[in-house]
Amino acid sequence: MWTMTKNKVTSFCDQIMERLHLNTCSILKWYSIILFVAPLLYWGLLEFRLVMTQVSFVNMLHKHPAMAVSVIIAITDFLLGYYCWIKKDEIVTNRTRLRTFWILQCFCQLLVGNIICFLLSIFGLRALPSSKVKSTTVSYFKVTIIISTLLYALCILLLGLIGLQGLRG
Repeated sequence: MWTMTKNKVTSFCDQIMERLHLNTCSILKWYSIILFVAPLLYWGLLEFRLVMTQVSFVNMLHKHPAMAVSVIIAITDFLLGYYCWIKKDEIVTNRTRLRTFWILQCFCQLLVGNIICFLLSIFGLRALPSSKVKSTTVSYFKVTIIISTLLYALCILLLGLIGLQGLRG
């Protein structure tokens, strides 16, 4: 049963990727664009809300701690999207690091609720070339992935603490 379901999901992902003409480079390009633009739109929404409610940014974050965590997630997404955009050629050339990147992003984006980036990370895993590519050293990439993963984990922890505090009253 598991194999049949897995094959259907895999086939469905492959069909979507084929129809949208997605490959490793285009998936990373769209992923970085979404991670770069979505936080800008979120910031615009926050600014609109601040103007409409006539509340300061600090007061809004104090009243709504989950929004503070969302701001941290948006900043992390923005920085990761910017990094992926400027270093996309270096990222794509190393299959092992790209695979690690997609696995971590799949996990992190699902946990923070970014479904579009979660789906793109699954497509990124499916689009990985099967042939081995020569490894290049990209130490900044490794540091960026570690920092963004830690920030996502911190945000998930903060959201959990906020939830527990809300349960206590």
